[in-house]
This record gives sequence, C-alpha cells and structure tokens, in this order.
Amino acid sequence: MNQAMKKLFLFQFIVTFNLLSTFAYTQQSNNNLQYPIDSIAYLIKISKIDDSLKISKLNKLISSKRYAKNVFPLIQLAEQIAHDSQDKVLIADNYRCYGIYYFYNSQLDSATYYLSKSKKIVSDTYAPFIKVAATTGLGGVYKRKGNIARAISSYLEAKDILSHIDTLRLSSTQKKLLLTQRMSLHNALANFYNSIEDYKQASDNYDDAYQYALLLHEPKFAGVILSNKGDLLLKMGMYMDALQVLQQSKSLKINGKASASSLAYSNQNIALAQLHTKMYDDALVNINKALDYYLDSKMVSGQVQAQLIRGRIYLMTGKYRQAIDDCNRSKSLASEIGMLNEQKDASYYLSEAYEAIGEYQKALSNHKLFINLKDSIFNEKNVKKITRLEMQYRFDKENEVQKLKNASIERQNKLTIRMLILGILSLILISGLLYRLYYLRKKSNLQLKEKNAKISETLAINKTLFKETHHRVKNNLQIISSLLSLQSQFLDDAKSKDIVLDSRNRIKSMSLIHQKLYQENRVKGIETKAYFTELLKSLMHAYAIPDEKVQTNIENIILDVDTAIPLGLMLNELITNAFKYGVDHEAGQFYFHFSKSNDTYLLIKIADNGKGIPEGFDLNDTKSFGMKLIHTLGKKLKADMRFENKDGLHITIKIYKFKLSK
Repeated sequence: MNQAMKKLFLFQFIVTFNLLSTFAYTQQSNNNLQYPIDSIAYLIKISKIDDSLKISKLNKLISSKRYAKNVFPLIQLAEQIAHDSQDKVLIADNYRCYGIYYFYNSQLDSATYYLSKSKKIVSDTYAPFIKVAATTGLGGVYKRKGNIARAISSYLEAKDILSHIDTLRLSSTQKKLLLTQRMSLHNALANFYNSIEDYKQASDNYDDAYQYALLLHEPKFAGVILSNKGDLLLKMGMYMDALQVLQQSKSLKINGKASASSLAYSNQNIALAQLHTKMYDDALVNINKALDYYLDSKMVSGQVQAQLIRGRIYLMTGKYRQAIDDCNRSKSLASEIGMLNEQKDASYYLSEAYEAIGEYQKALSNHKLFINLKDSIFNEKNVKKITRLEMQYRFDKENEVQKLKNASIERQNKLTIRMLILGILSLILISGLLYRLYYLRKKSNLQLKEKNAKISETLAINKTLFKETHHRVKNNLQIISSLLSLQSQFLDDAKSKDIVLDSRNRIKSMSLIHQKLYQENRVKGIETKAYFTELLKSLMHAYAIPDEKVQTNIENIILDVDTAIPLGLMLNELITNAFKYGVDHEAGQFYFHFSKSNDTYLLIKIADNGKGIPEGFDLNDTKSFGMKLIHTLGKKLKADMRFENKDGLHITIKIYKFKLSK
C-alpha cells in the first residue's frame, strides 16, 4: 500500500471512529450502546495502524464511558492486541485498565490484583507514567477499603516517582501527560486528606489540581476538581459557598461534555448542599436524577450515597418511614461492598429516625453501630501510621536532596583542585580547610534536624493519644447518657424520671468537656464561653426553656480541665435548680454571668425571678443530693457562695482555687 493510500485509510478510520463514538455517547440503554461499541472494536481490530495507537484509541473510549460494564469487550480486545505484540508497556497499561474497570464496578479485590500486576511490570524509569497511574489507582482502592496507611503510602510513592522524571527529555505529548498525572495525583491526594478531615492539605491539593486542569485547557477535569472542592466546603459547613462552587462545576462539566455518571455525581452533591441550606424540594429533584442514573447503570457505590442523601432529606422533612427505607438500603449495600463511612452515616440517621417514631431499641442498636464504626475508621493505629509515614517521607526526601547537594559540591571541589594543583598549593590547603568546616557544619545541622524531628514526632503522638483518650471517654459517657434516656421512657414515677434526668445532665456536662478537648487543638484546656454556652443550651433544651428567657455575660478564658470538670458539675446543679424551680414558663427570667477578677478569683452570678429559697436555708445542712454536691464541689474549689432572695433567687460565687490552661 503506497503512502497516499495509507493516509486516506487513516483519515477514513478517524472519521468513522469519531462518528461511532458520538453515536455511542448519545445512547441511553446498555442494549443500544452494545452495537456501536462492537462496531468500533471491529474497526480498530482490522485497522493497519500501530498497536500502541489502537490501544490508545480503545483506552480513550473506555475512559469516556467511565468504565461502565458494557465496555468490557473493548478491554478484552486491548488485552489481545497487547499480548500479541508482546510489548511489556502495552501489557502493563492493559492490566492498569482492568484494575480501574474493576475499581469503578466495586470489585476491589480484582482491582488490587490487576493494578499490582501492572505496577510490577514497569519501573520508575521504564514507563514511569504507567507505574504512577497504577500506584495512584491502588491508593484509591486502599482508600475505598478503609486501609488509610496503605492509601497514603501509595499516593506519596506516586508523587515521588513524578518528582524524579526528567522533564527536559520529554516530548510535548509526554509533558502534557505529566501535567495530567500531576493533576490526577493532586486531586487524589486532596480527596484522601478530605476523607481524614485534614482540610488545609485537601484545599491546597485541590487548588494545585485545578491549576493543572486550567493549564491543560480541560473544562471537564476542572469541573470534576471543583466538584470535589464543593464536597470539601460541605464538610467545612460552608454550604452556600459549596452550592455556588458545585453549580459552577456542573457548568464546566457540561461545557467539557462530561459523562452522564460525572453529571450524576454533580447532581448528588448539589442536592447535598441544598439539603443543608433547607432547599428540600430542589434537593429531592436533584438526588432523584442522580439515583435514577445509578440504578440504570447498576453503579452500587452511587446508589449507596444517593439513597443515604435522600434518606436525610426525608428525615429533615418528617417522612420517617421513607427515611428508614432509604437509609436501610444504603446501609445494606454499603456493608456488601465495604463502604465504612456510609455504613456509619446510615446507622446514625437510622437511629434518629427510629427514635422519632418511638422504636427505641432499633434506635439504640443503630447508635451503637455508629459509635463502633466511627472508632474503627478514626482509630489511634491509623492516625499513628499516617503521621509516621508522612514524617518518614519528608525526612527521606530531605536526606536525598542533601545527598545530591553534597555529591554536587564534592564534584565541583575535585574539579577545582585538579585545575589548581600545579601552581596554587596554598589555595588547595585553604579550600580543604573550608570544605572541612563546611562539612562539619552540615553534619551538625543534620544531627540537630534529626533530633528536632524525633521531638516533633513524639509530641504529635502524645497529642494524638490525649485526643483519642478524650474521644473514647466522651463516647462512653454518651452511651451511658443514651441508656439513661431510654430507661427514663419506661419509668412512670415523676420523681424517678427527674432523678434519671438530673443524672443524665451531670454526665452530659462531663461528656461535653471531653468532647471539647478532642475537638480543639488544646488537650488540657477548655474555653469557657463555648463550654458554658453549650451547657446552658443543653439544659434549656432538657427543661424546654425558650431562648428569650435567658441572658448571659460570659468572659472567654481557658480553664485547666481539673478546674473545668468540678466547676461544670457545680454550674449544672445550680442552673438545673433555677430552670426547674425558678424560671416560670410564662414570665420567668434567668441571668448568668461569668468573669475573672484579676488573678484573685472567678466571679459567677446566677439569678432568676422565681420564689427564691426557704427561710433558714443552710447549704451546710441540707438533705438534697444536688445541694450536697454543690457544697462538696464548692469546698474543692474554695468557693465563697451567697444565696439571697431579691425578687427571686440571686446566687453570687467567688472561686479562689482555680487554674488556667497554658
């Protein structure tokens, strides 16, 4: 075949391929899709173009279909072409394609098998782009399985391979591929940090990925990355910002002719943002669009997430039975394919829905499962592994850079010595002395850096242990509080119910302290304004006290936990008494003041306009358990307490024994 005929054949092939691709893209059902895909496969198979170009065309079509099940024959055809050619690069790329296909279709063990095979065939210098793609894919698989340590290890390994590629030797096509893989990797890293709630790292990596997408002039990829950042903003509680970003993302995807599954994911996230902004009708429309696609395409992971979101919409709008149906389906599917986060969330919303309809046993069962799943995802072991791996990676990188610098300096010094050795012996001696001093200084700095790294690692581990301890204490107290709440439902005696409610409130005041300790950066200090405000709101909710009946004036200081716990219990008793006996539901008023007077004492004022205390009341001689507890805690804190009747009960307390957190 002469050159002109070859060009004509290639032109006809490309035109036919593009027409069939467009036709395949516009079809909706799997049956309609099968015919054009089979036709394209046959056309590629009989064409006279290079094997690598054939596989490139097949991979492009497979990727455009988001690895839906009907493209499996194309992957098999690529496998046949690759093995016939006996080209290791093509074979490795085909294994990578199999791995991504199984990942998208939730067959994680098969995905791990093929991606690992792909990774073993190539090396960091021999087909590095395929190794990066396979390694990044493995990171996604491990993340989906909940193996956090291996996920971050894979992502950082891929990042290290990319950093060593010599860009000066790349063609323009390879440079574009490098930008694409950097974009994908930063997006994957951002998704990972998003999943472990490291929002700063997640945001930085999304921004890097978005910039690479702009450099590539790829609106579809830019839309996907913005969609992921919208998910991050949702987690951060910035719901209106998230909604705007997600709508912009959807527009970019449409302009970039993104796949139906990608648009379905946009509809899903937009629905979630609308849920949080109470746009329930719009949210229901968007989530139904997403769910219809996931059901038609048999995308199980999408069904899990969409049904969970729709269940939340029904929960927020009071349709509890429909919420239970959707959340149960989501929980069951998530359990089958190992989606731990979705199992956790579904269990939580099921506990809320069952409690709302009075099925307390099912509510408690789901709440316990929620606590267990939460602990298994964010346990101490995974946090330690992540910290160690990141520190080790950074340390190794610094050492490697330092070695390269030292080697370069040594080569330069040797060259200088050879050039000057014949006539300038004195300068050689001076150069040798300077080099020795420089080496000793570098060695000293390196030793100091190693010591600082070990100290930082120890501090990070200790902080993690403190937070995890407070987290577990808070969880245990929360379970006790839930059990007391359920038990009170079966008590007929009003006095017994009051005792159980008082006990629950005492436990809740302590639980709140431990919650603040593991949520804040401090592990030994409590911010008074946030803690007292939340304690008041909890008791107002328990005794149905409206917001307008309560006035507060709280100075924000950081109290040591040894002061905060007894003080919180004391205030719990005093405020509870005021709400139970002093604040009338029609005309009652309540006032709370907290401040620090220099470094001498803490001043607390509590007032209500109720009936006050009986004549002759003596705090030292009372049979009330609550008052005895106040007296005991007051002695521990060296408190001066005054109870006065002034159009109600006015209490003034000065705490002389207190400790501020450093």
